[in-house]
Amino acid sequence: MKITDLNVREVSVPRIYETHVADPQNLQPDTDHTRSIYQIIELLTDEGPVGLGEISDISKRMQSPNPSEMRDLLAEAMKGTDISNWRATYARVAEALPNTFHPELRSLTLFGVEIALLDLVGKKYNVPLYELLGGRYHTHVDISWVAYLRGDIPLETELGALGEEVREKCAEGFRAFKLKVGEDHERDITRIHLFREIAGPEAYLKVDASGAWEIEEAIQKLKDVANAGANACETPISEASRAVANDNPDQINTRADEVAKSIARVRTAYPIAIIEHVADFDDCFLTALMRHQAVDIVNVIPSQSGGILRAGRLIQVAEAAGVPALLGSTIEMGPGTAAFVHLAIASKNLTVPSALISPGLLIADICKHPFQFKNGTLRPFDSPGLGVELDEGKMEKWQI
Repeated sequence: MKITDLNVREVSVPRIYETHVADPQNLQPDTDHTRSIYQIIELLTDEGPVGLGEISDISKRMQSPNPSEMRDLLAEAMKGTDISNWRATYARVAEALPNTFHPELRSLTLFGVEIALLDLVGKKYNVPLYELLGGRYHTHVDISWVAYLRGDIPLETELGALGEEVREKCAEGFRAFKLKVGEDHERDITRIHLFREIAGPEAYLKVDASGAWEIEEAIQKLKDVANAGANACETPISEASRAVANDNPDQINTRADEVAKSIARVRTAYPIAIIEHVADFDDCFLTALMRHQAVDIVNVIPSQSGGILRAGRLIQVAEAAGVPALLGSTIEMGPGTAAFVHLAIASKNLTVPSALISPGLLIADICKHPFQFKNGTLRPFDSPGLGVELDEGKMEKWQI
């Protein structure tokens, strides 16, 4: 089976509300919190099957090529290549991407290319993607619903909206949640107390500071959030800020040991589980976290790792060190979500609820059979490859 041509189409889908994360240094001022933009890849073949990929959640700051330019760039590396040697095709694309590409966009593009290629491999051999990844370890993936900051609105208004959101998700069967925090500490504590009043003592709650705090500040604030009812905290300190990780990961890669030691200092200062992202950094950061026993859980976002194979390797490295993993999200459409779910159920070490909330956070999808949550879980489609198919009517509706 050979790739004869490809298409790249761009779509944009609104979110159910304007979502915000802590960014105290205003490092990403142009981020649109109301909607997401995607480039959908279609690999055409001489035998008929089409491979679907997705460049997920593209931000203005990434300065992405337009769909036509992206199509030409990928076509030069992929047209005429054989699926039986798909790894070489992936390598050709990686080499073809300009050095000027935004670092996160590079990873997102490689992820989109890889899952499109693997979609074709699955279709060629008539097996779902999870079989190519080693087979099932789990029947489903548990989901941690994410409640975002809502920007500069009155506290009473925010608490009303948050309360309604948590009640709704508890009624739908979610028992794990993540609250974005880091902009206003007193407000954060009030939000945590409200969550506990609604969800009860048994629900799992992690807070995500997105790297908003300095070390000593984090130690004090972690005491407060733990006492208020949080079970874990993700990315507590500014040295591993998500804004820096997205736009300038080498700033952390070149200081991996130093940053890991800082996170370890926070972890040992107060008994709350610490979670850190690892996918958008070089492998040295994960190994530094393991070496310094800096984290209790690792967060792996496959689209930021350059593909699901590397994401799977990161999960396995953490497993070797006795550290469980979860999957994070950049907010994916159907093809991206499908790839994440296949990886999740094929990963033995993925034992912490994952933040794959796109099916509920976006108001629509572009696939014929969108993912739906069932009691706070997602399950893969068992059709060959990713198991999803584009809906042309939806593509036309959301295309830009």
